[in-house]
Amino acid sequence: MTGRSIVGGRLLTARATRVIAASPGAAQVAPDGAAYTQATDFSPSAQANLAGGNSPAWHGQSADEAGHANAAALSGIKTQGFDGSGHNQLVFDDSDGQGRAQMASTQAATQLNLGHLIHQADNYRGSFRGTGMELRSDGYGAVRGTKGVLLSTYSLSQAEPAADATAVGALLSQHAQLAEAMSQAATTHQTVPLAGHEGVAQANASQLNAKAAPLKALRQSAVDTVSSDNFDAAAPSKAEQAVPHSADALTTIAGRGGIGAIAGQSLHVAAGETFNLGSGQHTNMAVGNQLRLHASQAIGLLAGAHKANGVGLNLIAGKGALNVQAQHDTLALRSKGDLKLVSANAAVEMAAKQKIHLATSQGAFLTIEGGNLTFGCPGKLMVQAGNHKLVGAAQLSPKLPIFPDNVCIECLMKRAAQRSGFINKGA
Repeated sequence: MTGRSIVGGRLLTARATRVIAASPGAAQVAPDGAAYTQATDFSPSAQANLAGGNSPAWHGQSADEAGHANAAALSGIKTQGFDGSGHNQLVFDDSDGQGRAQMASTQAATQLNLGHLIHQADNYRGSFRGTGMELRSDGYGAVRGTKGVLLSTYSLSQAEPAADATAVGALLSQHAQLAEAMSQAATTHQTVPLAGHEGVAQANASQLNAKAAPLKALRQSAVDTVSSDNFDAAAPSKAEQAVPHSADALTTIAGRGGIGAIAGQSLHVAAGETFNLGSGQHTNMAVGNQLRLHASQAIGLLAGAHKANGVGLNLIAGKGALNVQAQHDTLALRSKGDLKLVSANAAVEMAAKQKIHLATSQGAFLTIEGGNLTFGCPGKLMVQAGNHKLVGAAQLSPKLPIFPDNVCIECLMKRAAQRSGFINKGA
């Protein structure tokens, strides 16, 4: 019958091979610790017991070789798999100034390491790996919190509640204030306001809170509190206090020094209601190939909302054509100052199916309509030319663009339902 060994405790009497050399005739012989020098971060050594069995995974009788001079500093429990191929262990390391705890399983190399992080191979304390916490596995990992999850690099004193999100609330307040200012500026300059501040389906409402727009609702939920009545049994002294806790099942990630989301392939971000992106200074996008921005309703672009810096809005095609179309409505180009149309090396062409009308605020105008050309002015008409010719009638028929007549609504609905970029209309 195969036995199942469990090792536990701190003070052990086992003695490893080759530590105390044989000394016949009371001769003085130095201890031989050469066996310990073979240990590495991933491979123990000198574990064989003189009695022919096995020394415990960690033991106190060690020579002074590096890594093994830890007399009784290691303790815990280690089990052995029934098939002999794996084990689980709970290790406590009380070395001076290097306290450490490890809960580990050889299954998928799954470990939780706390404190002074080192490599350990049974009794061998290996090289330094850092300090803090490490949760790792070669298998699948998941973090779940039904009431919410908070990941933060903002420090808290031990006296503060675990779910305190004061820093998160401050950042969300700044973001909400920025969004409010930009949304008001967008309304002033007659472009699309921000749904995160105004509301989506209706004003001042969101899926998170029926009485608050998305950004305001998010902040209120992130810094909310719950009654301490639910915790009286565990902490009677807190009976009159409220405990910080998100009001909804939020996943909140806050980085004091920044957050990096890096993907070797694709990075996908999806939101069921609104996606808000804001920065106190600059937002940059660098694309190696193509940038596509599609909206089923409106796109609003506003520059110089509060303070012009001489740049304004630059829309430049370094190579290739710049194509601007209003396929089913008016295209308006308006300027408080000069409006310039310049072609450096070719022509400027203007064509219309019905009429071209040029006019000034003083009353002079030029109208090209149908087959007629009409000049008009309240003042003087001056024509300057080296030669004047009035000849017979002539006609030029410009080539006008053809726009799509409609949008396949059925295709859009199928694509939304299937979350696919391509739809077969016959499917």
